[in-house]
Amino acid sequence: MKKVVLIFVLIFLTLTACNTTDSNMIALEEVLSAFEKHKLPLKEVKVSNDDIFGMKLNGIRPFSYELGGKLLLIFIYDSTKKREEGLNDFRNKTATLNIVSYNYYEAKNALLFYVHGLDLSKEVEFDNKIHKIVGELDKE
Repeated sequence: MKKVVLIFVLIFLTLTACNTTDSNMIALEEVLSAFEKHKLPLKEVKVSNDDIFGMKLNGIRPFSYELGGKLLLIFIYDSTKKREEGLNDFRNKTATLNIVSYNYYEAKNALLFYVHGLDLSKEVEFDNKIHKIVGELDKE
């Protein structure tokens, strides 16, 4: 009888040790839902792997969407640290390049790029709303 109990305890410990999902992390569905809640419709688009904004960052390829005719990229990492490394990877890969204007946003394990292509002196149409969405996601 003791062996059976010991086996169940070992199985339980093994299963819980393998569970690395942090309920604090943001899932893609949560990001998409937040945009929908704020009435910012996203249309899924395909971005070439050769596109500077379609490349892998820290081993993760982005989910790509169109927002107001512009590109919105969403990277979902396993942790905040990996998200930070992803942004550093982007900075390193683009340090010597002349790329189109973009804004980036960070919330927990999510990294978003909104590629607006506007002159930096101009106001970006959805910037305030995206900041609000990211702020709400970061608080959850």
